[in-house]
Amino acid sequence: MERWLVTGANGFLGSRLMKFYQEKYEITGAHHGNLDITDEAAAAEFVRAAAPQLVIHCAAISNTGTCQENPGLSEAVNVNGAVNLARACRETGSRLIFMSSDQIYAGNRTMVPAKEENTPELVNVYGLHKRQAEEEIMAILPDSVCLRLPWMYDFPWRGLKSNSNLLGNLLKALIQNRPLTLPVHDYRGITWAMEVVKNIEAAGTLPAGIYNFGSGGTLSTYETARAVLAMVTDGEDRSGLLIPDQERFAEQPRNLLMDTEKIRGCGIEFPDTVEGFRRCFEESPEYMTGMIRQR
Repeated sequence: MERWLVTGANGFLGSRLMKFYQEKYEITGAHHGNLDITDEAAAAEFVRAAAPQLVIHCAAISNTGTCQENPGLSEAVNVNGAVNLARACRETGSRLIFMSSDQIYAGNRTMVPAKEENTPELVNVYGLHKRQAEEEIMAILPDSVCLRLPWMYDFPWRGLKSNSNLLGNLLKALIQNRPLTLPVHDYRGITWAMEVVKNIEAAGTLPAGIYNFGSGGTLSTYETARAVLAMVTDGEDRSGLLIPDQERFAEQPRNLLMDTEKIRGCGIEFPDTVEGFRRCFEESPEYMTGMIRQR
């Protein structure tokens, strides 16, 4: 049985990876309680003891606001922690998959989906540190794979960590009958976390490099929310729950859309954002039934 090591094993993505693959691979989970990735010696010892063929590095300070307010913490975890793991993998001969971010593209001044080779201005600390981590990882361990992930969502399943996501915000607004304000000048692919999880296995055999890894699309966050709300309400008109924010990003629309041609060329397909939500709902009928009853 192949051995995997997943960092951030108690986090949003890591916990889902652990659960989904637990019977297929021998998986060691690293989390705050058993590993400080900012400690180079501790990281080296942990990887050495686990002796994994594949390390999937999900651990991060992913809240962009937290990173902006505390860049030192962001650098320690998001850059130095990743570097420590890359060095440890070099010693053990383990392959590394690094979870990067679409926030690298936050400075995109065009409305064209970004390709991996695009280098827009880095406009926030989180994106800056993810880009820096990619560069340092590839220098240390050239066989690594860096996956730039978009905003992800999932239902809040028992025992798995939730995050702040569009699906959760929509369902809360629906159940509590409280309007939700969303920007109309914010464009991004939004991905069901389980689509990422299911494709990680194939990512382990990708040629080394950087990949946009998630759903594409053309809609703004507000437009996506309208489409998803219609699915949840089965056509009932609840559009009054969504308030368009016309001011945020009005001077310069934010475009985090990613071009996924490169990953498709490797045989990995993601549905577009709206189709991804439809698949999520179809595969979680018991959750959807409960949500609809609550409203």
